[in-house]
Amino acid sequence: MAARADRAVARVRAIVGDVLLFSSAHFLRVFTARWLGLEAAAGRCFVLSTASLSVLGYEHSKSQPVIRLWNDDRHVGE
Repeated sequence: MAARADRAVARVRAIVGDVLLFSSAHFLRVFTARWLGLEAAAGRCFVLSTASLSVLGYEHSKSQPVIRLWNDDRHVGE
């Protein structure tokens, strides 16, 4: 899973502009850990609800990856 996430992170970082990803929560949690430069196992710390929105980006440059929005499910009705 970590290798797959690393490949996805590399592909996303190579694109100029915004990217939209859809995937399972499990993969997105590992993707986020790798995005931040953490071990894949750190993905267990990033809980995701069904149909939630999250935004990853950079603070000032590509050397400073951050989470801009995480697990926003306000758009999902009760």
